[in-house]
Amino acid sequence: MKEIIQQKIDLIADCIFEKIKKTDENEKKSYGLYTGDYGVLLFLLYYSRYKKNENYAALSEKYAERLLNQLIMVKSHTFCKGFSGILYLFEWMKENDIIYFDTVDVQSSLDKFLIKHMMKNLNQKNHDFLHGALGVGLYFVKKASNIDSIQKLIDFLYKESEKDLENQIFKWESEIEIETKNIQVYNLSISHGISSIIIFLSRLIKIGMCDVKILKMLTASVNYVLSQKIDYTKFGSFFPNFIIISSPQSISQSRLAWCYGDLGIGIAIWQAGNVVDNKEWKEKGLEVLLQSTKRRTFTESLVRDAGICHGSAGIAMIYRRMYLETKNEEFKEASQFWINQTLNYSSFEDGVAGYKFFLQNKLDCDYSFLMGISGIGLVLISFLTEDMQTWDEMLLLS
Repeated sequence: MKEIIQQKIDLIADCIFEKIKKTDENEKKSYGLYTGDYGVLLFLLYYSRYKKNENYAALSEKYAERLLNQLIMVKSHTFCKGFSGILYLFEWMKENDIIYFDTVDVQSSLDKFLIKHMMKNLNQKNHDFLHGALGVGLYFVKKASNIDSIQKLIDFLYKESEKDLENQIFKWESEIEIETKNIQVYNLSISHGISSIIIFLSRLIKIGMCDVKILKMLTASVNYVLSQKIDYTKFGSFFPNFIIISSPQSISQSRLAWCYGDLGIGIAIWQAGNVVDNKEWKEKGLEVLLQSTKRRTFTESLVRDAGICHGSAGIAMIYRRMYLETKNEEFKEASQFWINQTLNYSSFEDGVAGYKFFLQNKLDCDYSFLMGISGIGLVLISFLTEDMQTWDEMLLLS
């Protein structure tokens, strides 16, 4: 199995290097961390360090220089596609001694840009992690900078939460699109919903911002998520993806994935329990995550491809994170199972490194971190080398 993984990692790198060679520098690009070129760069630099190859390192650094020269082309502020995700990546790479991006001369302008758009998001009541204010807030928390802006985000979350003070429950309304209709929901997910708020509040406590308002929101948001637990024997999951406000009884099984469902919710509860040393929350998070390791058929998991967002590599990554934190062998075995599944999904002659992905309900090729082969490559390298998988903090896992 080790040789197969090594070959797959090398093939992924070859496909990406080949694509970069063929790409016209003037071609329209996506620069984001999750869906664009900076996520690809993350894999290449990580791969170069794994291979200890000067040629690969030189090619990766040349690609990094090209992207940095094109930084002015980035128009978005979001964590998924824009500056907050890219700058978070820069901080992580500096911390891990991979490469240093010097943004000192433009840092003030970038911060003003991010603050402007974060405030616009708050005025629009858009707290979304991937596409709204929370992504900017998480970058500022990472740097422990722009504390005034972080405080405005905290105040916004407190003000906009729907409060049930008797039961110590806070929840936040958001909007999703279902069958071309915009629907108001209470979204539980790590990608767009309340689980990402729980992780944001937990990170605030980690950096020492631990006032009464933050602690109250953390407790009340965890209470709300736990109150939405459904019958596992009936539905096949502990939690739904979201609760439709106009139809709260309309409940269905959630998928096994990073983006939605039990894995992200379990991780959020586990992290909250750790940061405030709440034994009950830690046990509940572990219960959810351990039970999920038994979901392995398509009917149980709804997994159709290998990407990090909603595929097998993301599941393997989460179980490996939990093994690193708990040393529980069930997580280790589950991670190995989903690594095998990830290799098995590499079966398309017209794919990239054998992979194709379900994007907007059709199979397509993808090179990105969140949806494509760059993310798969990172998962495989960390699994193979048994490293600490520190890059998963950019997916809110650590």
